[in-house]
Amino acid sequence: MKASQIIQTDYQKRGEDPTKYLAGLSKLVSIKDAQLLQEGDTVLVLVRLGNNKVQVELFTQDNPLQLTKAINELIKKLKESGATTMYGSEEPELTKMLQYLDINVEPSDNPNYEWMAQL
Repeated sequence: MKASQIIQTDYQKRGEDPTKYLAGLSKLVSIKDAQLLQEGDTVLVLVRLGNNKVQVELFTQDNPLQLTKAINELIKKLKESGATTMYGSEEPELTKMLQYLDINVEPSDNPNYEWMAQL
C-alpha cells in the first residue's frame, strides 16, 4: 500500500475524514518540514521540531508481528537521520513498541505532547 492509503484507511477506521490531515501533511512534506518513513504497511510521519527533535505519528495496516518488525526498522532509520528525541500524543501502540525495544518513554518536557522518547 502507498503511505497515503495507509493513513487514509487508518483515519477511516476511526470514523474520521483524512482529507484535511493529508493536505496539511502534503504541504509540510513539500517544504521539507515533514517526512514519511514506511516499512511494509506501516508509516511513521515525522514533523521536524528543530534541534534533532521530531513529532511522530504512527499509521498501520500491519498485524502485530509485522508491526513490531516495522517499528524496529523505522526506529533504526530515525536514528540514522540524526533525530535524538521524539514526541507524541496518545499512540499507545507506538509507546508499547518503543518500550518493547528498550527505548525509554517518559512524560513530555514539551506541553504540546503527552510523551517523549530519547533515541
